[in-house]
Amino acid sequence: MEEKLIAIRKKIKLARLEKEYSQDYMGSRLFISQIAYHNLENGKSNLKIDTLLRIATILEVDIRDFFVFEEVEMF
Repeated sequence: MEEKLIAIRKKIKLARLEKEYSQDYMGSRLFISQIAYHNLENGKSNLKIDTLLRIATILEVDIRDFFVFEEVEMF
């Protein structure tokens, strides 16, 4: 289970980088600080499903894409 959560967070980061969005931008769109967003993306705080939905909307990706567990390149 932990591996899947790590993969979801990696996919979020990859999608954010592809859009060239900063963590500060994401935090502002989610009404949280850059540090709080960093903690979400890096597993230092819990990622709730409603937050994941909002992240998918901001990144303009289908939330289902986060749950396709194929080879995910690790940074």
